[in-house]
Amino acid sequence: MQNPSIANRLTRKVMLNVLVTMFIIVSIIFTITYRAIKSEANGRYEAIMDLVNEKLTRILASEEISARNLFDEVYYSLDSPESVMRALEKEIKLNNYSQGYFMAFEPGYFPEYEKWFEPYMNKNDEHPRNIGSADHDYLTRDWYIESKKSEVGIWSDPYFDDVGAFANVCSLTMPIYDKRDSVAGVCGVDLSLDWLVNKLQDIDHNSIVSGRIPFDSRHDTRFHSFIINRDGTYLAHPDKERVMKKNVLAYINQHDEDDMDLYMQMMQLKRGQTTLVLDGVLATVYYAPLKSTNWAMAIVVPQKVFLYRALVLVGLLLVVSIISLAIIYYLCRSNVRRVAKPLSALARSTEEVAKGNFDAPLPVIDYQDEVCELRDSFATMQQSLEKYIEDIKQNTAREAALNHDLEVAWKIQKSMVPSKFPPFPKRSDIDLYGYLKPARSIGGDLYDFFIRDEKLFFCICDVCCKGIPAALFMMETRSLFRAYAATENRPDRIVFKINNSLNENNESLMFVTLFIGILDLKTGELRYCNAGNEAPLIINKEITRLSFEGVNPVGVDFNTKYVMQKIHIEPQTTILVYTDGLYKTMAADKEKSDNEQVLNEVNRAIQDGQTDPKELIERLKQSISNYIGDAEQGDDITMLAIKFYG
Repeated sequence: MQNPSIANRLTRKVMLNVLVTMFIIVSIIFTITYRAIKSEANGRYEAIMDLVNEKLTRILASEEISARNLFDEVYYSLDSPESVMRALEKEIKLNNYSQGYFMAFEPGYFPEYEKWFEPYMNKNDEHPRNIGSADHDYLTRDWYIESKKSEVGIWSDPYFDDVGAFANVCSLTMPIYDKRDSVAGVCGVDLSLDWLVNKLQDIDHNSIVSGRIPFDSRHDTRFHSFIINRDGTYLAHPDKERVMKKNVLAYINQHDEDDMDLYMQMMQLKRGQTTLVLDGVLATVYYAPLKSTNWAMAIVVPQKVFLYRALVLVGLLLVVSIISLAIIYYLCRSNVRRVAKPLSALARSTEEVAKGNFDAPLPVIDYQDEVCELRDSFATMQQSLEKYIEDIKQNTAREAALNHDLEVAWKIQKSMVPSKFPPFPKRSDIDLYGYLKPARSIGGDLYDFFIRDEKLFFCICDVCCKGIPAALFMMETRSLFRAYAATENRPDRIVFKINNSLNENNESLMFVTLFIGILDLKTGELRYCNAGNEAPLIINKEITRLSFEGVNPVGVDFNTKYVMQKIHIEPQTTILVYTDGLYKTMAADKEKSDNEQVLNEVNRAIQDGQTDPKELIERLKQSISNYIGDAEQGDDITMLAIKFYG
């Protein structure tokens, strides 16, 4: 694929600046237009809300008039149950809105009905029926109790009538007094919520068809109105599944302070508007109380209704802008190509240089400008590249030689550490296994052991630094251990002699932490001396940390006194000796290095019966791998496990 020319790049940058400028201008125009449209729309939708509110109020008022007629008719029909039923049957035929009429009497008002007498006339029934019973004890219902206390009719909270209307209804009820001014009972009218939903949808549809709702929202099915009660429960909504089952708060996507403010304002039957995410759609909600009820109604208008007309204007501006940009692009590109033409010749010459032909000739520029300066810079770079490539070749050769030397040094260091396991295959009283892994190519840790006069001499040490200096100091320490342990049977004396030897000509001020142990394979007596190394672990059925006195490493000062200590090792016991690189690597808290993780892993090994030297060390190696993962190892790790069978 051919790279774009400098003319194209410069043209695009100029066009980008023009585009940004035009975008800012269009954004300002859009913002001003949108605010003006939103301001005008707020007034229009508030008027629509008032219109819907007025229509619903008239419908509910007609229900109240119908209820008043019923109450009057029932009042004059209290002579007998049959008269009351005829009055209900007569009135229901005169009203198309109500779901049913009823009259709930006080206990024993009519002697033939001992306690419950509630004739109910459903608009779908042929004749009234008595629905009062022990199963339908209306005397304990809130609507009955509250209506008796009221002097005027009240609208009840919505409920599902399972004996009369068999639907979700709200009841308009009021007490009926007989001619003795005693409460005869409560008379009421049931208004079906399904009918209310359909009526609200008809009003919404008529608002759209009549043009009160802008054209751009006619195809948006999310425009709707709804009604809720004081608890926030839906009384009317286009989704009938929500009626009497859902709360409006469940559909407000984010219950932040503004959303809760809307909820509280509607619950308190106040008037207002707000913008929020409702049903997953960003919308403006206009709300107000529904007159003569304890209900609130709202109109939900998606924001894109407001955006539509603003976007039409911005769309026209964008079309003009695109045409203008095309003209500017053509003129700008033509002029820039003429100015940048000499660069093409320079690009072809530099391609040869990029292929490695550093002697390739560069074009001659006849005039002094930035292009000429660029050509001179390439000539200088051409000469510098030749020298740089030669330097890289020499450095690569030196690095390869150094890597080879480090590899040889590691092989020499590794050969000085016992690596054949089991080391004493013919012996049944002892088993050993060791592991050493430096943090760099070569390191400063060491373990060593040998048997002399039926005694196992072993040591482990850690030089204070890493790399080649530590490896040389470590090899010197190992040689001194072998030399002095060949004739000396006290570990403290061996440490003492190693310390004095290392202090001679120690101009680098290096030191070594060292542990030397001598295990009598006949008696199980372990004599040891610790010079600053981590205390070994004695492992059988439980773990014991080997106590020690003195922590001075070797190589610090002449004639340092070291202490020999003794302990008896029981048969089937494993001794684990290690350097601090083990617990530092496994530490759970990298700011604190302790032995907690090491002890936990060894305890799990005891529970799994893996205390043989090789099993134990392989398990610890796996734990190390799990802890550090792909991270770089921070310190040399050395372990030596010895199992005494007795």
